[in-house]
Amino acid sequence: MNKNLNYYLLVLLALTFTSCKKWLDVKPEDKFIENQLYSTPQGFADANNGFYINNGDNKLYGATLSCTTMDILAQLYLVSSGNASHYQMSTYGYSQDRPKATIDGIWTNLYLSIANANKFLESLDTYESVLDVKTRNLYRGETLGLRAMYYFDLMRMFTKSYSADSLSEVLPYYDKITYEFSEYKPSNYVMQKVLQDLKNAEELLQGSDPAMTQSRISRLSNTYGRDTRNYKMNYYAVKALQARVNMWKGDKAAALKAAKVLIENQSKFPWTTLSDLTLGIGNKIFGTEMIYGVENTKLNDLHTSSFSAALFDSDILAPNTSGTFINATVFEGYATDYRNQYIWKVNGRPYPTFFKYQDVGNTSFNTNRTVPLIRMGEMYLIAAECEPDNTLAVDYLNTLRLKRNIPALPTGTTGQALTTAIMKEYRKEFYGEGQLFFYYKRTQTSSIISAGTNAAMTITAANFTFPVPLSETTPR
Repeated sequence: MNKNLNYYLLVLLALTFTSCKKWLDVKPEDKFIENQLYSTPQGFADANNGFYINNGDNKLYGATLSCTTMDILAQLYLVSSGNASHYQMSTYGYSQDRPKATIDGIWTNLYLSIANANKFLESLDTYESVLDVKTRNLYRGETLGLRAMYYFDLMRMFTKSYSADSLSEVLPYYDKITYEFSEYKPSNYVMQKVLQDLKNAEELLQGSDPAMTQSRISRLSNTYGRDTRNYKMNYYAVKALQARVNMWKGDKAAALKAAKVLIENQSKFPWTTLSDLTLGIGNKIFGTEMIYGVENTKLNDLHTSSFSAALFDSDILAPNTSGTFINATVFEGYATDYRNQYIWKVNGRPYPTFFKYQDVGNTSFNTNRTVPLIRMGEMYLIAAECEPDNTLAVDYLNTLRLKRNIPALPTGTTGQALTTAIMKEYRKEFYGEGQLFFYYKRTQTSSIISAGTNAAMTITAANFTFPVPLSETTPR
């Protein structure tokens, strides 16, 4: 983020901490703004909330890093050549203008988020007397977890798969506010820092996070709104990230250990039931199982502009028009699979279109306008992939399958058959959440099924790795 660093530092509070804009309207002097902002516990709370507002924006996890760009790269939609916003990205044309702009935006906004995190951590030290110890530890733990998530996602996008190359120096690393440029660091350095942040976050949140003592963390009713702990970087989200990060690293034992913490606390994130899906709550995101997610206030608008069956063929993000990709390939003929039955509809077109993010019923229910970033289903898939006891591995996978209303696999499923079954569940489970592309990259998959043709297509190592944008490299 070198040449933009000064700009980042000037707009830290203005751009992300939107709830504190009143300070900018009155007193533009940066230091005075900071002193005023952090003079009260409410100021810290507003600044902390700014991270989550920004995370849910379309340019980050509200769309680009979940239901649009990342799923387009996983070939989960037929993207028309007339779709100016997405077609070049769907063909991995990273050197073309629109993909270059998208990639630059991802890089810039994630590094801006990191700069905000570093500034907030610094302010927790500078103004520590304003907060009690428990609140300070809570905010520090959340922020370290978020910083780890930002760096990990940069690593997943801008470096090669970890098993293929962890030594190439690609990413600048900043853990404090500075005007000095960071040297490029290799993936193994960034990985170490990410895991250390997660360890520190875990320790801080263990003694400060209300989620630790709550019998249930995820809620569906509008009584609780979006202030439940699964809309914050909570202790269990940190453990889930440890599982995800260690999978990327190839440390299956550590990944399994972390995933089991979530599985052992399933009651805090209970499985979505048929009644959850049919009571008018609109729980298409399987919100009871959401470990961490973001609110995107413009999500229904995104549905209307990208996924609605009323769109022109050139604009809609949808699979092939025969419906075979969704019906036969993804859901394997299981029409009653909850992920099929309640997320996909034949409505206005002769083939299924994606309804996961359309508002349903009372829009104040927190299952509307929410993008899940980590859910319990992933923990079972990680456990199935990492468990050395084959019987237990199949049990983990079958638990997920049965909860989604499809038959269990035979207990003797082993080897490649089990690996393929896990891949198929990733494809079913995370539509609209951006995780399938990273699964393909982590496992160095070379052939995937394209939603556009319902046929195999080759995907190369170069397709999996974004180039570092020119805004970073020129000049440095």
